[in-house]
Amino acid sequence: MTGHSTKPRSIAWELIVFFSIASALLVACGLGVFYVIAVRHAFAEDNAILADKISALSADLRESSPDVFAQELKSRRAGEHATYWIRMLDSQGRTYAETPGMDRLLPPEIFPLAQQSSVAVGGRKDYHRGAKLFSLIAFNEASGGQAYTVQLAQDRSSDERVEKEFAVLFIIVLASSVLASAFIAIIVTKRGLRPLTQLTQLVARMGPTHLKERVAPGSWPSELQPLAIAFDDMLKRLDDSFTRLSQFSADLAHELRTPVANMMGEAQVALTRERTAAEYRETIESTIGECERLSRIVDNLLFVARVDAAREPI
Repeated sequence: MTGHSTKPRSIAWELIVFFSIASALLVACGLGVFYVIAVRHAFAEDNAILADKISALSADLRESSPDVFAQELKSRRAGEHATYWIRMLDSQGRTYAETPGMDRLLPPEIFPLAQQSSVAVGGRKDYHRGAKLFSLIAFNEASGGQAYTVQLAQDRSSDERVEKEFAVLFIIVLASSVLASAFIAIIVTKRGLRPLTQLTQLVARMGPTHLKERVAPGSWPSELQPLAIAFDDMLKRLDDSFTRLSQFSADLAHELRTPVANMMGEAQVALTRERTAAEYRETIESTIGECERLSRIVDNLLFVARVDAAREPI
């Protein structure tokens, strides 16, 4: 059975990503609010201008004859750019007069139903024709004892272009902000994690001969002080363990050296001259006693090792 190796996650990259996302959200919210305010302001301003235009047309139609009003509409030359397109219909719905070229661009049937001039802005209808955007309004007005319907179209193509350009600018600014925030996040994160790198290098230099050294928690940032304290406690436990191990090794060497020295001494003495069988037997029995002593020491060591192994978590 093989285990799946997982790549360790990077705290630095997590901080960079989170900081970049947070900055992007803040910039997007700010630009979004500004975009909505700007669009609403432009919409309200166009509606106010449109209402003024309706009031001016109503006043001109009431104060002058329909023929004069129609002559003013026809005075504009065909092909000349116009912000407003005006059509005047009689009571039968026939075109009485209109801005030149309006019949091809804005036919009468696309306009909303006529209302009173005071509330006509509320019945505004948006109409797209190619790349152009028009706001269409129709209102009733009387002139010379006759009822007429005035159809008014306001060209709002420039506003729509500004909105699209602002949307493109929004995307560019947002993308630039994300890149800038990511760059700043990388610098800030590297600078912020520098003490952790220094702590890692300090701990990596410590070995069995440097267990008396300490990390000194007071010199580290408050976030790393618990880690530094934990390292100092670990070093203290390791130092104590090495001290006990050294003492145990010295005691063990002393315990083993005594029976070995006894056996070697007795054997050397026995070989200095010829001995009787009883003397050799006595030497061998003494050697067996020392070997039994060594065996008990080894058994005790094995017992201690098994006890320590049983304490280890599996």
